[in-house]
Amino acid sequence: MAIWSSEIKELEKLNGSLKGQLPDLAKELERLIKADDENMILLYSRRCLEVIITDLCECELKRPRKTEPLKGIIDKLHKEGKVHSHIISSMHGLNELSTYGTHPKDFDSEQIKPVLNNLDIIIKWYLKYKNSSFISKATIEEKKYERKRTDNSGEYTHKPKNRLKLLLSGLFMVFVIVVVALFVLHNVGDRKQAADLEKLEKSLAVLPFENLSSEEEQLWFSDGITDVIINQLSKISDLRVLGRTSTLKYRKDQKSISEIGAELGVNFIIEGTVQRQENKMRISVQLIRVLNEGHIWSDLYDREWKDIFDVQSDIAKRIAEELKTVLSPEEKEQIENSRTKNPEAYNLYLKGRFFWNKRTEEGFKKSVEYFEKSVAEDPDYALAYAGLADAYFLITWYGWYSQMEGFARAKKFTLRALEIDKNLAEAHATLGSLISWSEWKWEEARKELLLAIKLNPDYLMAHSYYSELLDIFRQNDEARKQINLALELDPFFPMVNSLSGLFYYNEGKYEESLDEYRKVHELDPDNIRAYWKCFNIYLLQGENLKAVEALQKIMLMDTSTVRNVTVVKDVYNKSGVSGLLNWLIESELKNPKISPVSLASWYAIINRKEEALEWLEKAMEERSPSIPRINNDPVFDNLRSEPGFKAIIKKMGLSD
Repeated sequence: MAIWSSEIKELEKLNGSLKGQLPDLAKELERLIKADDENMILLYSRRCLEVIITDLCECELKRPRKTEPLKGIIDKLHKEGKVHSHIISSMHGLNELSTYGTHPKDFDSEQIKPVLNNLDIIIKWYLKYKNSSFISKATIEEKKYERKRTDNSGEYTHKPKNRLKLLLSGLFMVFVIVVVALFVLHNVGDRKQAADLEKLEKSLAVLPFENLSSEEEQLWFSDGITDVIINQLSKISDLRVLGRTSTLKYRKDQKSISEIGAELGVNFIIEGTVQRQENKMRISVQLIRVLNEGHIWSDLYDREWKDIFDVQSDIAKRIAEELKTVLSPEEKEQIENSRTKNPEAYNLYLKGRFFWNKRTEEGFKKSVEYFEKSVAEDPDYALAYAGLADAYFLITWYGWYSQMEGFARAKKFTLRALEIDKNLAEAHATLGSLISWSEWKWEEARKELLLAIKLNPDYLMAHSYYSELLDIFRQNDEARKQINLALELDPFFPMVNSLSGLFYYNEGKYEESLDEYRKVHELDPDNIRAYWKCFNIYLLQGENLKAVEALQKIMLMDTSTVRNVTVVKDVYNKSGVSGLLNWLIESELKNPKISPVSLASWYAIINRKEEALEWLEKAMEERSPSIPRINNDPVFDNLRSEPGFKAIIKKMGLSD
C-alpha cells in the first residue's frame, strides 16, 4: 500500500461534491486519485492547483491568468488580502513541491504526503469560497426583493409561501447564471489558449526520457524511445523538432523548462520517463509550454511491450493534436507505419541505434551486431538494413574498417533497405553520401540526397550530407544554407558544428571557423580531428604560437604513439614554422594511420609542391575518403594552377 493512501482517500471524499459544481477541478482530481506513479501524482496535484488559481485570478483579481506563473498570482492574492494567509501557505507549499513532478528530479516519496494534505486543505477552502460566492449573490437578489416588498406592502402582505417561492427561484436563477458564466469563461479560455498556441511557432525539443528501470543497461530503451518520438514528430511538416544531441546535455541538468527552452530557442518541451521490466513497460510523457511552464498535455501508458508501436504513434498524434496541427493523410500514414510488426526486431534495432549514436569504433561494431540480429528476426525490416548501412559507412569513413569491404557492405544493405521501402529517407541519404565519397558519382549522389530531403525535410543527416556535396562542388553559399538547416534541427551536434567550421574555413572566414571548432571542443573534448583543423587554421593565419599549442594538445590526446611533447616547442624555437612542419611530416610518416591528404596539406603550406602532389596522387589512387575535399580547401590554393593538381581534379570528375 502506498504511504500516501490515507491522503488519497480524503481527496476521494471531496471528489463527489466537486463533480456537480466544478467539473474542471473534478476531472483533474479524478486523474490524481487514479494515478499510481509518484511523478504523475505530483503533476495532477499541480494541475488541480492551476484550475483553482486560474479561477481566483479571474474572480478576485478581475483579469485572465494568461501565461503568468502560479507563484506570482498566489503572491498577488495574498498581497490584496483575497485569500487567508494559511491557505496561501498551503498554495505555496503545493506549488513548490509539485514542480518535482513536472520535470522529474530526485525527491523523497514522503514529500508527496504534504502535497496531498495541502491540496485537501485548499480544495475544502475553495468549496466554501465558491459556496459563499453563490450565497452572497443570492443575498443581493433577496434584498432587492425585500425593497420591492416594502414599496408594495399591500400587495404582498401575509404571503409567506409566495415569498419562499420567489427566493428559491432567485437562488436557482443565480446558480444557473453562475454555471453558465463559468462555462462561457471556460470555453473562452480554451479558445484563447488555442488561439495563443496557433500564433506560436510550433518548435519543440524532446528532452532525454528518464530511465526509471532498476538496471542501468536499460538506458538504451529510454534513449531509443526519445529518438523514436523525435523521428515521429519530425515527419510532421508543421513542426520544427530539434535533433537528439542538442538535448542530451540536459539529461542530468537541473535547469528549468524556461531556461532550457530559451537556450534551445523552442516554444515547447516534451519530457517523460520510461520503465521496462521483461514484457511490461510504463511510459509517462508530458507536453509543456516554455513561456509559463504550463502543461498542455500529459499521459501515462502502462502497456505490454508488444503495444510499443501503438503507443509511439499515439504520442505523436496526441502532441500534434494538442498543438493544433492538422496531419495530412501521408503524415498520418508515416507516423502509423512502424516498418516492422516484430517487437523483438524493433527491440534490437533500438539497441543498435543506441550504440551507433556513440560514434566510436566500439560503438559502431556493437551497432552492427544488434542490427544484424534485428534483420535476422525480421528479414523485411528496412530500417534495420538502413542501420547496418549507416554503421558500415561511417566505421569505414573514419578508417576503422577495410575500405573496400566496408563501403561494399554499406551499399549492399542500403539497396536492400530501398528494395523493401523505396521511400525510406534514411537509406536514400546514406546512399547519396556513400556514392559521392566512394564512387565519385556526383550527380547520382545529388539526386539521392535531394530525394531524401524531399521525403523527410527534417532529416538532419540528409541536409548534412548534401551540404558536404555542395562544398566539394565549391558552391559555398548553397552549402552554408544546407548546414544552417542542419544546425537549426540540432544546434549542438559535434559533427554538424565541425562541418560548419569546415565551410567557414573553406570560405576563408577563419575566426568564424575557430568559433565553431571551439563549440566542438566543448561538446566533444576528445574530437582530435577538430584540433588538427585548428592547427592548419592557425598556420594560415600566421598565429604560429597558437599552432604550436594546438599541436601539443593533439600529441597529448593521440595515444597511438609515444611522443615527447616538449620537443614541439623546441623545434619551433630553433627552426620556425617550416622546420616544425618538416619535423611533423617526418614524425607522422611513421604513423600507419596518417592521412595522405594531411601530409599533402603540410607540404603545401611550406610550398613543397612536388611532394604535396605526390601524396595527393597516392590519396586518389587509394580513394582516400577525404580526397574530394581538396577541391575547396584553401590550403591547396598554391597548387591549383599546377597541371598535376588539375589532373587529379579531372580524374575525380570535379573539373569545371
